[in-house]
Parts: sequence; structure tokens; C-alpha cells
Amino acid sequence: MTDPRESRRLVAVVTGASAGLGLAIVSRFAQAGYSVVMVGREQSRLETARESLGQQVQSTVMINVCDVTNESEVAALFEDVEARCGRLDVLVNCVGESDRGLLQHLTSQRMLSLLEVNLFSTLYCTQAALPLLEQSGGVVLNIGSLASKVGARFIGGYAVAKHALAGLTQQFRLELLERGVHVCLLSPGPIKREDSGTRYSSRLTSELPEQAKRPGGGTRVKGLSPDHVASVALTMVQKRQPDRVLPSYMRILISIGHLCPSLGDWLLLKFTSGGSAK
Repeated sequence: MTDPRESRRLVAVVTGASAGLGLAIVSRFAQAGYSVVMVGREQSRLETARESLGQQVQSTVMINVCDVTNESEVAALFEDVEARCGRLDVLVNCVGESDRGLLQHLTSQRMLSLLEVNLFSTLYCTQAALPLLEQSGGVVLNIGSLASKVGARFIGGYAVAKHALAGLTQQFRLELLERGVHVCLLSPGPIKREDSGTRYSSRLTSELPEQAKRPGGGTRVKGLSPDHVASVALTMVQKRQPDRVLPSYMRILISIGHLCPSLGDWLLLKFTSGGSAK
């Protein structure tokens, strides 16, 4: 039997892989020839997700059940990756959780929960994967959001957590540059999904407008296809790009906002349905 350590097939680990963008990224990387480890918290959901992939790539996709907000489980995850695959070339941190609410009512407990999912999970996985990534000169791709670049109304502590992720990504990129590991951030706008417009209904209160339940808290940015975002993710890894924003025109608007904050606020209101952009 061939020693897996001698295999030249590149290996990618994708967290949050049970559905949505994470599953689309698994599919895209598997189609590109990677062996992919799907990571999620529930065995049954991972198995169902794997079965949804084409038979042609299923044989190159593995499952690992792990709560990536738990450091000890994360350590065991990458020990298993090393034992099963013998290498790691790409880590895609795709776990995330959005929110709805006003900051004036945000509790420290809720903020900590959002940080655990959107930030600490990425920190734990990157730290644990680093020895293997150094051996391969690999890539860490963090999935952020437009909320990594700008604040927005009605999304609770989500923008706070995603801004922290952006800072973590850049700092890791600078620190790991000389060690041969590339770290990058992909910040997409709202992504199309079946439960768009309803998934945050339980968090809405009477003080929030109807628009708050919509993707991005009511943003007018058109929903992105998961397959398109996954293709961009693969390109970023292959070309070792540092930072991408989707849709791409939003980077111009974000840059304008950074140069002129008052104009940036006006643009944010204008791109939010029901905003007062006077």
C-alpha cells in the first residue's frame, strides 16, 4: 500500500463544511484535485453533505467531526489530518455566525459567543495547523464578510467580530511571511441561500425595522452565488492573493469611506434599504 505521506495530492481542510459556502468550497477544491477534509460539528450533516457531492469527487473527500471553538478538539483534528493525509496545504476557515440587533443592547455574553465562532475558531485552527503548513509552504484562507471592512446597522456584534478577524488575518500574514505560509482574507457580501430573509427572525425585536431580517441587515448588494465565491476562494489560494472583496466594486466604495468617513457613512445608508441618505 502506498504511504499517504508520499502522495503528491494536495490536502485542504475546510471548516464549516456541512452546508452553504463551506460545502461549495469543498466541492470546488475537490474538483480541482485536492483531497479535502470536511469539518463540522455533526456527523450526520457531514455525511449528508458529502453524499450531495458528485461521485467523481466523493472518494477524495473525508469527514472529521470537530467543534472548532474547542481548542482540544482542534488539536485532535490536525493530529488526525497528519495521520490520515501526511500533509496539509490549505486551511479554509469558513465557520461563521451573523447576528441581528442594536449595539446598545449587545451583551458581553453574546459578543463572546460571536467572537468564539468568528474569531477564536480561526485562531485555534491556524495555530494548530501551522506546523503542517510550514512544511508545505501552505495557505490559510479566512472567510470574512463585507462586515470585515465596514460597520452596518442592525447586525449586532457581527461587524465587531469580523473586523477582529480582518486584523487577525493581516497580522498572521505579516508574522508568517518569512515562514513561507500565506494568509489571506476573502470578504464576500450576502450569499444566496434558501433561508435568506428568515434565518434571523428569532432574533428580531420590535425596535428593529423589517429590513433587519434581510441579508446584510437590508443591504442592497445582490446575493452572491456560493459557487462563484468558492471559485474566487480557489483562485486566491492558487495565486496567493492577500485580500479580495466581493462584489469587487465594493472595494472602491469601502476605500472612499476610509478616505472620507462622512461620505462612507452616507454610502452605507444609501446601500441599506430604508436608510436615510439625505
